[in-house]
Amino acid sequence: MSGTIEAIVSLLRREGLVATLRYIGARLIEEGYERRFGVRTRGQILLESLGISDPDGVWYAPTSYPGFFRAMKHVKTSGAFVDFGSGLGRILVAAATFPFGRVTGVEFSARLVQRSRENVARARGTVCPRIEVVCANAADWHVPDDVTVFHFYNPFRGATLRAVVTDIARSLRDAPRRAWIVFAYPREMEPLMQSGTPIPRAWQASVVDELWPVHPVFKEEPADLIRYRVYALDSTGAVSTQGPEP
Repeated sequence: MSGTIEAIVSLLRREGLVATLRYIGARLIEEGYERRFGVRTRGQILLESLGISDPDGVWYAPTSYPGFFRAMKHVKTSGAFVDFGSGLGRILVAAATFPFGRVTGVEFSARLVQRSRENVARARGTVCPRIEVVCANAADWHVPDDVTVFHFYNPFRGATLRAVVTDIARSLRDAPRRAWIVFAYPREMEPLMQSGTPIPRAWQASVVDELWPVHPVFKEEPADLIRYRVYALDSTGAVSTQGPEP
């Protein structure tokens, strides 16, 4: 308890009253969801502590429960769902409260995979009949052709992100369908989408942003990034199957 109080006092001095109150509010909401689902997914975990050295990697931190549920209002909750960089399984459990046929997490760290499987095993309130966690480098994982929702909480960047998005495009080309990319902190993703490669611009039906509610904006954190960007895609005959646009 004393450590928590000290952290709040430090935050108050560094960020001010408004950000501190929003931080406390967000923590209380997150704890409410954790208790409701019966899981423990909070905290931050550095890659170094997991024995991972990857220039494209990003440390583990869980996304906002309210932010995720707001973003999901913009997708069709059927078919299959995949979370890239699934960490401790927060989004797997949250996504499994929707009627997807399958929810899959792709996670590079074997230690996080084990802990996420423990969270999934004890989770309450899920309706999805199949929740799985795959231990793999996302750049090497083959995207199934029935996935309709692709979730990213900014799990990696650079060549890894491009490789994953390229395989999403391959899947959408092999099995034309409507699909959605739900991406938090879209700074790395937006240039790829704007370029039209690997996802052709003709497939990009619409885009909508959902700001995270009750989320503190710290001084070093650009306010315009505290959001989910939801890309609605449609590859059903929109472009040639010969390849992405140049």
